Amino acid sequence: MKRFQQCWMSWLGFVVLSGQVVLADDKLTPDQLTFFESKIRPVLSRECYSCHSAQVGQIKGGLWLDTADGSRTGGDSGPAIVPGNLDESLLWNAINHIDYSMPPRKKLSDEVLADFRTWIEMGAPDPRSQSEASVQSTISAADIEQGREFWSFQKPHAQTVPVSDSTWPMTDIDQFVLEKLASHDLRPAPDAEPAILLRRLCFDLVGLPPTPEQLKRFETDWQLDSQAALEKVVDELLAQPQFGERWGRHWLDVARFAESTGKELNLTFPHAWRYRDYVIDAFNSDKPYSQFLQEQIAGDLLPVKSDQQWASNLVATGFLALGPKTLTEKNPRQFELDLIDEQIDVTTRVMLGVSVACARCHDHKFDPIPQTDYYALAGIFRSMSTHFGTFETQQNRRATNLVVSPVADLGPLDKPISKQQLDDLRADLETKRAELRTAYQERRMQQTNPANAKGKPGAGIAQVGLLSTAIGMLEAKINSYDENGKPLTYCMAVQATAPVNARLLERGEFNQPAQEVERGFPQVLCEQPISISKKSTGRLEFARWVGSAENPLTARMMANRVWLHLFGNGIVRTPEDFGTTGTAPSHPELLDHLAIELMENNWSIKGLIRSLVLSRTYRTSSRFDQASFEKDPENNFLWRIEPKRLEAEVLRDSMLAISGKLDTDRPRGSLVAQAGQAIVRDGILVSAVATGEAKMNEPPRRFRAQNGGPMSGDNSLRPTIQSLDEPTNYRSVYLPIVRDNVPRSLDVFDFAESTMVIGQRETSNTPDQGLYFLNNKFVIEQADVMAKRLLDQSTNVNEQLEQAFVLAYGRPATSSELRAANSFYRSFRPTSSTSSTGAAKSGNALRGGRDQGLEKLSAVCQAIMASAEFRFLN
Repeated sequence: MKRFQQCWMSWLGFVVLSGQVVLADDKLTPDQLTFFESKIRPVLSRECYSCHSAQVGQIKGGLWLDTADGSRTGGDSGPAIVPGNLDESLLWNAINHIDYSMPPRKKLSDEVLADFRTWIEMGAPDPRSQSEASVQSTISAADIEQGREFWSFQKPHAQTVPVSDSTWPMTDIDQFVLEKLASHDLRPAPDAEPAILLRRLCFDLVGLPPTPEQLKRFETDWQLDSQAALEKVVDELLAQPQFGERWGRHWLDVARFAESTGKELNLTFPHAWRYRDYVIDAFNSDKPYSQFLQEQIAGDLLPVKSDQQWASNLVATGFLALGPKTLTEKNPRQFELDLIDEQIDVTTRVMLGVSVACARCHDHKFDPIPQTDYYALAGIFRSMSTHFGTFETQQNRRATNLVVSPVADLGPLDKPISKQQLDDLRADLETKRAELRTAYQERRMQQTNPANAKGKPGAGIAQVGLLSTAIGMLEAKINSYDENGKPLTYCMAVQATAPVNARLLERGEFNQPAQEVERGFPQVLCEQPISISKKSTGRLEFARWVGSAENPLTARMMANRVWLHLFGNGIVRTPEDFGTTGTAPSHPELLDHLAIELMENNWSIKGLIRSLVLSRTYRTSSRFDQASFEKDPENNFLWRIEPKRLEAEVLRDSMLAISGKLDTDRPRGSLVAQAGQAIVRDGILVSAVATGEAKMNEPPRRFRAQNGGPMSGDNSLRPTIQSLDEPTNYRSVYLPIVRDNVPRSLDVFDFAESTMVIGQRETSNTPDQGLYFLNNKFVIEQADVMAKRLLDQSTNVNEQLEQAFVLAYGRPATSSELRAANSFYRSFRPTSSTSSTGAAKSGNALRGGRDQGLEKLSAVCQAIMASAEFRFLN
């Protein structure tokens, strides 16, 4: 089976992400020490430190030469020093003015050059590596052993199911809940009505309201056999493809899924949608949770039986590549350390419920995790390369390549081009490069003598930036095809590199390395030390350990997360913190029971969900009881089901569903995938650049991607500028999730922050939300479409209003509600018959110029959508 990568960047010297740093022998002879101090260090200090020294704050090209580690690690273009190898030592080429010119304005003397030749050929002995100290941990072996006694650091234990004389419990889950209620002198609330229970099930399992047909069938079945009716509808919902879209979105929250880098330079991830679809498919197929985790940590290392499975595993590792990126970081070592830190943080918090990343700079303040444990994991994550893409620009110093999939699976706009078109793109690229060389010359003229500059001061610098961006986009475009113009299938992924240990860094500072730490796992979570072969990166072993019954946290974490999404709060109310600073479980025995059930049932998420929603506890109503509230105001012991507001995407999908406009098909890719490699600016995707500075400086124009093809008649890239607010009727999980530019329909209702691990979203109630339902164009359009749907079904106003309640609330309207709706319908004053084209942006103005009956019914529909019952789930 072929496992290969395709480079699509011209600049591929990012060694710290893909190679092993070679360290010189720590023991230097007196002659070597004397040679370095007399011949090498003075030259470096005099000629290099002003531009390449962390101490003076200048690290041009990401290269610092004031430490041995910095010299060998190198900068953006590669290692400055490769001991014993002149050809691969970029510093040697630079001081000889080959490819680079250092120092820039003069060449070193032949005598100095001879000294550097001798030094590199003797192995580049460097005493600056001798300053490394050994940092001693304040956490002892005894502390770690004692820490293993903490409840979450022990494996789940089989629990004896309580036995009650009550007839209320229907499952083992109910027995545990009832015992806790009884011990606090509490009683469960009455069961929910069938219609309310069906609505709860539909939203919890598939994120959509029940249809009138579902409601009618369920109520009929309920009258015959309530348990059979419940099991039937649960199995139907679990089998729907919408289940994966609903529960996949929960995982995307914790996986900090987004389709751009965010931060100072926000570039798109046009292949992130593949990971999104992988997650949705995994939940729909009920992939064992243990396998699901292992694929995301080490899918590139797992054994596979087919190219299709290998391709899927590659996409799964996008979990490690999706995080926010500081592409403007000048120091490659700093970027590498921050990247690894983000990967350790998301992996340990999401899968283990402990924040190992807290030990980056010092021993963990609360949990028995020494700093050495962090760097033991850092060695594992350092022994891989991360491929997130992004095209090279003058600002983007951290561009990487992507990975070519072994299976052709083209994106939405991936179409073959002719060889002539490909040649034309290459010719255009060479033209741009020639223009860039000219721009560099003008820039140098400005720097040496501003009077020689053409045009206004700074024009040369601006032109260099614009052309660099144009070249980066053209290179990305060209390298997305093979030699025959056939599109290549890319994915964000990680790949194994040579195994390497990490050095502990004092206070987490890259220029203060201490002792080397062997690769390993957090000791407090391992009953016995886990050895890693020197030939292995340790990542496959780590993945298998995380997704195994030997790990004390994995099953508990997911059982708690499933419980949270069904009952509103977790048994542990800090879903990403199972450490000593997290909250204690309200039902520890039940949590262990569920964790063991999950593992014994082949890590089936659907099986766990099914057992929870078929419990009597889940059937409980949301009825408020003052006495119970006074005893348990936070409802820790589940005396009722806590009402919860529907999430942002569920509200949007519900409006589309009741209007009849929801498109349940999965789109190919996403809006970001259609735009391709792009810069995000104020909610606009600038996905290509035109030739010429004037065109590139034009203000953005909003239009659909298909209105401008990838190439124009003069063989240059045409500007393709696309709004992120393109109207679409797909489910909200397929909307473009661009960091710092979330669609308004999601942002206003507390959508998950995509730069962070979000296990439980915040829920607010703000005036903006009410105004959204009153004035937003999308809401008004859906109310219009819903009104038309009702008019098509009946000409009787009462029947129309009755059907509106069933569609929106999943239940028939009461007589008082029908009277109120009729009163509103009759009293509503239609707007004038003027065209709404130039109308003001208010709800009434947007309705101008339509049939008065339709307008009145639309106003009722909008009022129903804006109601609390539509937004909340009881």
